[in-house]
Amino acid sequence: MQGRRFSFMNSFPLYIIDHIMACAKYIDGYDVMELNKEVQEGLEKARLFVTEGVEQILSRDLDEQHSISASPGATALAALALLVLGGGFENAQLRGIQWLGRQQLKQGGWGKFPGDKPDAELTRIVAMVLQGSQGGLKAKIKLLSQVQQFSTVILSLGQCMVPGLEGPTREEMLLPNILKENVLAKMPIYGRSVIVAASILASNSQEGLQKGLKYILETQMKDGSWAEDVIATSLSMLALKSKGDYIEQTQRAGRWLLQKQYRLGGWPAFDQLNVWSIGWAAAIFGETVRKASDVLWLPRAVEWLKRAQNDDGSYGSTPPYTHPDLDDTAVALIGLHQVLGKEDQFGVNLLKRLQNADGSWGTFPSFQGIPPHVFSEFPVYIPSVDVSIHVLEALWHGTRSENECIWRGLRWVLAQQDEAGFFPSSWFEGPVYSTAQVLELLSKWKISWRSRNMARQILGSRTKAQKFLMKAQNSDGGWGSVVETSLALAGLWNNKIIASGEAMDRGIRNLLINQNSKGSFEPSYQGVYAKGWNYEEPLTTALTAIRALQRFQSLQKKSFLR
Repeated sequence: MQGRRFSFMNSFPLYIIDHIMACAKYIDGYDVMELNKEVQEGLEKARLFVTEGVEQILSRDLDEQHSISASPGATALAALALLVLGGGFENAQLRGIQWLGRQQLKQGGWGKFPGDKPDAELTRIVAMVLQGSQGGLKAKIKLLSQVQQFSTVILSLGQCMVPGLEGPTREEMLLPNILKENVLAKMPIYGRSVIVAASILASNSQEGLQKGLKYILETQMKDGSWAEDVIATSLSMLALKSKGDYIEQTQRAGRWLLQKQYRLGGWPAFDQLNVWSIGWAAAIFGETVRKASDVLWLPRAVEWLKRAQNDDGSYGSTPPYTHPDLDDTAVALIGLHQVLGKEDQFGVNLLKRLQNADGSWGTFPSFQGIPPHVFSEFPVYIPSVDVSIHVLEALWHGTRSENECIWRGLRWVLAQQDEAGFFPSSWFEGPVYSTAQVLELLSKWKISWRSRNMARQILGSRTKAQKFLMKAQNSDGGWGSVVETSLALAGLWNNKIIASGEAMDRGIRNLLINQNSKGSFEPSYQGVYAKGWNYEEPLTTALTAIRALQRFQSLQKKSFLR
């Protein structure tokens, strides 16, 4: 067949063959130029969207378009808590109810996030809140008598709060068992008030009640919230109001809820991830600038990160009151190093000190004090691949591969790879998220080998992960969500032998198709809070896409220069 085609082409005059080949090159070149133009336009829109969000965070005025997505479940609980408070909170409660009414699906229910398929448990909760809010005094009294049903749903979530964490058993979540130190230790600190409050609401017994209420009162933060979280705050308010008066504490919590309500009436399932957003923005924008002043907001973002650090070197998700989080700490340090070119020794020392015995890192350490005046004491042994990746990235920037804790962490991460080639993740659904980020991390170990065995292990792991990602690419060119597609592209570009140009171009086109006119991208709702309380963080989604598009541009420039 090849010979026939060759003889067929030979039957044409030479000048016609030259013309055909020139046209093919023109068409191919035109396609590349068009893609480059689309990438540049997409990048400009995405950068503008992120810049708007960063500026809003820095000015403490973040709008819903750039924030964590609103949640039907969180909104129902917040509206119920404000309904119980009564005077002075009616307007906010009514706006929440109206928002819930607009979110009802055509199928006749509510999903875990806007546009999701109906969820039976959540639909029951929302329907009860709507009925109690709109049916007068009798309906309100009936609703309050059904609060125990709400707590039962929340307690079921508590058994799977964090992937990899054992979680309390059904018996342990009842009062007074939930208050035992060995039971509380099964939950991250930020989630303990949720389960304790739900246990108080679910209890028909006085046993342990006063001790449970004392725990709730002692864990309220200075800003009036519990763990700066809508769900934790709403449930804690309900627990206090159902078992006593506690006017001052619940009023402060109510005022905090007012501040967190979106203009359209909803509340987020998870509060703003400001450190996460600013840290990644500094890291990703910092990759393409010669000096920080080239991006107007970048010097202010660096100073913001410096001020947001807790006394022990850690970071929480939203300063100044949130609990220490090693994932947020790592990302903040990555951003600072990218812009300043030097490590934050204070934060680096904390990450080294809180490494688990097996070499991994978890998300939430135990600590003493009230943020930001805290001292993180010891790690909570919830090993997490995605958190460990980010910590290793932060440590690698500063201490290089000679540090023993880096090698222990790397060995642990590599040991988590499945035979199919993927790495599991704790805080994002699906196998692509961590696998792509491991590839990004391993690209830094090109020269400095600790031993031949480690070198072989790294090369073998990279090859398996690359092959897994190439097989996982969908027919539309993407890898699922915008976040997964962006991370896969960034990770695969470190090996152009396995990752073909055609596959990568299809991935880039998939990103551009999923970009909105204002620069943001289609949400995935794959970030998970507790069990199934999915949310979207639009700034992070846009930032992952920006990194992939920037890498594409960089590779195109190198190819052109060659």
